[in-house]
Amino acid sequence: MTGSTSQSPKRKLALNVLIVEDEALVAMDLEYMIEEAGHVPVAHADNLESALEAAKDHRPDIALVDIQLGFGESGLQVAEQLKDRGIPVLFSTGNCPGDEGRPFALGCMHKPVVERSLRAALEAVEATMDGAEIPDLPSSVHFY
Repeated sequence: MTGSTSQSPKRKLALNVLIVEDEALVAMDLEYMIEEAGHVPVAHADNLESALEAAKDHRPDIALVDIQLGFGESGLQVAEQLKDRGIPVLFSTGNCPGDEGRPFALGCMHKPVVERSLRAALEAVEATMDGAEIPDLPSSVHFY
């Protein structure tokens, strides 16, 4: 009897995603889209302090970070602190930072975020973590 072995596709693991967003409705939309993409929104934070606490408690694989947070806080500061803790960041904002964001994040996703862009961004994050080539991205997502 001759048998053939078939290669099973590489199993994709769900990413644990921290959302750092000060607008509750935007955060809820992101949570829904993250779940629909097969990933897990582990926590929602709206400032630096709550982001660091959530990162400590949940140890996310990636953080989606808005640049302009409430009370004048900057997502750049959040991204810097998360990076120092070994947590990759993808900005999710209306105004992606230029070179000032490059040291702290993998890239940026322009708001308003739509499901197609979020899925593509998370696939690119997975590729980056696996050392693979980043797939083609929609124009609303760019990696540094």
